[in-house]
Amino acid sequence: MDQVTQHPTLTGGIQIERPPHRLERLQGVLEEQRLDCLVAFGADEANYVAGYWRYYGGPSGVVLSRDGERTLVVMRDEVPVAERLGAGDAVHGFGERGFGIELNPLPLLAAAIASVPALASAGRVGIADGLGPMRELLGGRLEAELVDLEPELVRLRLRKDEDELAKIAHAYELCWLGQRAVAEAVDRGASEIEAFSAAQSAAQIAHGEPIEFLADVLSGPDTSEVCCPIRIASPRRVEAGDPLIADVVVRANGYWGDTAETHVAGTNAEVEEARARLLEILERARTELVPGNTGAAMFAAMHDRVKTAFPQGELPHHGGHALGLTSFEGPHLIPADETPLESWMVIAVEPGVYVPGRFGARVENVFVVTPDGGVELRDAMGIARA
Repeated sequence: MDQVTQHPTLTGGIQIERPPHRLERLQGVLEEQRLDCLVAFGADEANYVAGYWRYYGGPSGVVLSRDGERTLVVMRDEVPVAERLGAGDAVHGFGERGFGIELNPLPLLAAAIASVPALASAGRVGIADGLGPMRELLGGRLEAELVDLEPELVRLRLRKDEDELAKIAHAYELCWLGQRAVAEAVDRGASEIEAFSAAQSAAQIAHGEPIEFLADVLSGPDTSEVCCPIRIASPRRVEAGDPLIADVVVRANGYWGDTAETHVAGTNAEVEEARARLLEILERARTELVPGNTGAAMFAAMHDRVKTAFPQGELPHHGGHALGLTSFEGPHLIPADETPLESWMVIAVEPGVYVPGRFGARVENVFVVTPDGGVELRDAMGIARA
């Protein structure tokens, strides 16, 4: 069984000043806006603030006081797991033992959150609601003024802390194990769905727990159709000379990794040349991952390079995107995104080319933005490449 490093650390691949940890930045927001505490609801919010995420976990919330104390609230049966895996100073449970008995647990979560001492005595409370109705449910139980902090959390999440980089890198490495399994499946003439399943199995077994998994696995002429849902992995078997595009996306420990690669069954000089040219375009984009640049500018440059290299082809999708707690988050490499890049953003760069009715090719790597250009995430974390 392939083994992966669960928690790699930076090894000198990035020699730039690190921003304050997200908890310090969150406390700064509370101070600036004269808020007594933050309450955040949802799995991603609990992971971001309190370091807790669980496959198939129930609805959860976390309270962060201005002095940095974190109280995590989860379903009753999750308490021992949250105490072991999370970074909360205290863990409270809500509801009854078991699951599926209470069809609407959110009012119970709101009541449990309202009873946390930091909230019970607060005058102004920031709220980030990843579940939807919690502001209304909580507002009826508190005297405090509720202030929307969801935009602030979205802004703070753009730059990643070292522990987040470690989790993204772990998921990213699982993606590459999936790509290796796809390559082996292509070599033996497997079907698309067999290659899809092999990638998922390889990543999941290496992680040692269930993962969340997304993938395009398309071969032959279907590679020109770009991605799901236009075409999805099918029983079609890979034939000699076929290209196969595999875009493998994995979530582990609540954070996502993403890869794309173009495999070839045997040899196909045209596809192999297209892949080589795309890797050159990817490298050019890597050097442009610097603070102040924008996704719009990067997309325009990538689009021009693809059209110059492939006059008969097209680039009908984004040129990349950030990832972290979600697999497709801003900033995006698209014409409309003028968000300035910042150091410590994590961006997947994804050039592709598609010749209608014939073939497509796509490659994708993940980088950390620095003043000297993007640093490939495996290099930043000291992970050896297979």
